[in-house]
Amino acid sequence: MNLDFIYFENGIDRIAERLPGMPRDRVVINRLFFYIFNELDDVYNQHLSEFGLNSSSFLALAMILMSNEENRLNPSHLGEALVASRTNVTRLTDDMVRSGWVSRKPSMQDRRRVELSLTPDGRKLILNVLPIIWRRIEQQWADFSPAEVVELDRLLRKMLEGLQRFKAAS
Repeated sequence: MNLDFIYFENGIDRIAERLPGMPRDRVVINRLFFYIFNELDDVYNQHLSEFGLNSSSFLALAMILMSNEENRLNPSHLGEALVASRTNVTRLTDDMVRSGWVSRKPSMQDRRRVELSLTPDGRKLILNVLPIIWRRIEQQWADFSPAEVVELDRLLRKMLEGLQRFKAAS
């Protein structure tokens, strides 16, 4: 277990001793999500760096590839899919255009809008990287049974729905 997380968990235990009403287990699980996300991102970035990618550029290329048959996507839709701000999407897009993986083109439906398209190099890159990443994902989940994967998926979707309801009610 990550020593930083153990340090955090020990601190939570000290607070829980002083404040008995604290929902200790839920506070720990919330923080565990952040640690897991960080570790996942680090692992992805480590593997993707050999291709000149990071997790954001990889997901962006994959989203553009999956978006439709023309492999085009509006930057605002990309931002929604990546859960990223306009500024971050612009920076990411600029980097992908500079690398030759993506081009910006006026939208066919609305000339005021821009669409992002995969270039032949971008398409080749993402199609080469996807199977490698899929193998690594399989390895990363090797300690989980198929039933555990299904149950974790169900629980995480339940949590996401609850968070979205909470957000909408706020």
